[in-house]
Amino acid sequence: MKKISVDNPFFNWMGTIGDFILLNIVFLLTCIPVVTIGVSLTSLYRVMIKRLLGESAYPVKEYFRMIRKEWKQSTVLWLILLVSGGVLAFDIFFARNMPRGLNICIGVLALLWGFVCTYTFPLQGQYQNTVGNTLKNALLLSIANLHFTIPMLLVNAIPAICIVLGDFVIAMIVPVYVVVGFSLTAWVNSFLLMRIFKKI
Repeated sequence: MKKISVDNPFFNWMGTIGDFILLNIVFLLTCIPVVTIGVSLTSLYRVMIKRLLGESAYPVKEYFRMIRKEWKQSTVLWLILLVSGGVLAFDIFFARNMPRGLNICIGVLALLWGFVCTYTFPLQGQYQNTVGNTLKNALLLSIANLHFTIPMLLVNAIPAICIVLGDFVIAMIVPVYVVVGFSLTAWVNSFLLMRIFKKI
């Protein structure tokens, strides 16, 4: 009887899907304390980029290795973005009572905040740098690569968009994100990020 090769495209594809599901579950579990979301994102992007480069053999093991290595600075970055995002959310909530010019200013700041969030944790996973330089580089890269930044920002915003669209869409999208949504988001963004990082 002829042996079935485990190296054929079907088994490779199934293995990839399995890794994505495992990474998604691990990511969600490590995000539960909230304060660990930053290092979880750093680890997820690091593993996804390594996978695209063909350097990731044991993604879950590598994920936890990155957790141990990057937890301190990633957490500082996350807390900075969390606090600044909270301030912006507060301002946006009360923006309807403010002058039009101030509304536009807050909107621009919120957009730039989204840009910085999109790049900060992938950069942290790829390069050793100070907190300040990582945030500065995230802002500069996001503006210099708007043709990549906008699609990534839209991909990241899918859960928020679904919430706005109502309960039916939320019920449809939640199972996807519980199973594979976050790892798939990081994988899609990593294609674009790799093209940017190659130029650095």
